[in-house]
Amino acid sequence: MGSVFTGSGKHFQQLEAVELDLDNLNEILTRVKVQPHFLGEPLVVIGETDNFYFSKIEGVRELLAVDVLGRTVAIVLNIGVADADRRVDSRAIEFVSHISSLTPQGLGKIAAEFLELPHNDLLRRGWEDMGVEMDEEAVEISSLLASTFNRDAADYSEIINREQRVIIASEGFSTKIVNEIEWLYKSGVSIKGLKYLKYLVGGQEVFFAEQVVPRVDPSVDARDSAVHTHDSIEPWKVKGKTYYLEKLSPSMSELLDNLLVAVKAETFSISWSHKYYFWLRGIKMTFRVRIYARDRVELGFYNTSVEAVEEFLGKFDLPGVEIFTLGGYADSPFLAITSDVNFNQDWIRMIKTWLGGPGEYRS
Repeated sequence: MGSVFTGSGKHFQQLEAVELDLDNLNEILTRVKVQPHFLGEPLVVIGETDNFYFSKIEGVRELLAVDVLGRTVAIVLNIGVADADRRVDSRAIEFVSHISSLTPQGLGKIAAEFLELPHNDLLRRGWEDMGVEMDEEAVEISSLLASTFNRDAADYSEIINREQRVIIASEGFSTKIVNEIEWLYKSGVSIKGLKYLKYLVGGQEVFFAEQVVPRVDPSVDARDSAVHTHDSIEPWKVKGKTYYLEKLSPSMSELLDNLLVAVKAETFSISWSHKYYFWLRGIKMTFRVRIYARDRVELGFYNTSVEAVEEFLGKFDLPGVEIFTLGGYADSPFLAITSDVNFNQDWIRMIKTWLGGPGEYRS
């Protein structure tokens, strides 16, 4: 870590780092939970050592976090030098391999247990104030990430814990641990080591942390990294509705936009989660809306049969409509809307009725 100075004008004083003790570990643990940017990136912490059944190592604590791309992050905090004797390296690998198999629901249960710990009450109140969906059994992780990172919850519908990362934060690293982290990083494992130090400034303790392994290229601007992070999510998960509208011709884009507005009262949620279609979930029934060509929108009557759809459509005056099926979409008989269709109030009434729940027509 570079030299740290304090002062102003011509009067500067170089600060000397002071040695940390075990009491400081709890302080750092709290800091990372409440202000995870201390580790140099946007994270939200959802679990800690007490949530896992690992053997205790003095001076080592673990945190489980999720980043802005929905990746789980195994964080190992260490007081002193991270070396083979402390087993910090194997600890981190054991931790990340454990969380790699967790489903979003499993992560949600861990987050709920995390909030039950009395010393995390401040976090609970903060999440409640943000409107995060949670109950006594689980936290809705997509809701938590959307609230924390100011995104749509649908952005995270299929990417939570698809990848895992490791952060080891310590006062120092032995040569062996540095070499291991470098090798793992070059082998494709997303891992980094952060060094944190404590300084006394005006009688107050001040902590600093920075990445020391792998070495950071100073020519890479942090703003470029932020842009890259944003663009790394698939465009349909970043842009949401706009992505689908851009794929259509102007007239069809306007039609789809008007349709979504017209059925808003009957819509429970919209999940912009796939490259070629999105889910339009009604109060009781669902459409799989497929956008594959610029001049048509295809409505898939989800979780039903062709016969049931034919019976349902018979209740409406929609001359010339044709039901078709597609390979891979066996449970969604489709109906196409094109610029040639007289998309009138009968169509809107049919779509609203389906979303509202024509239970007697469901197969």
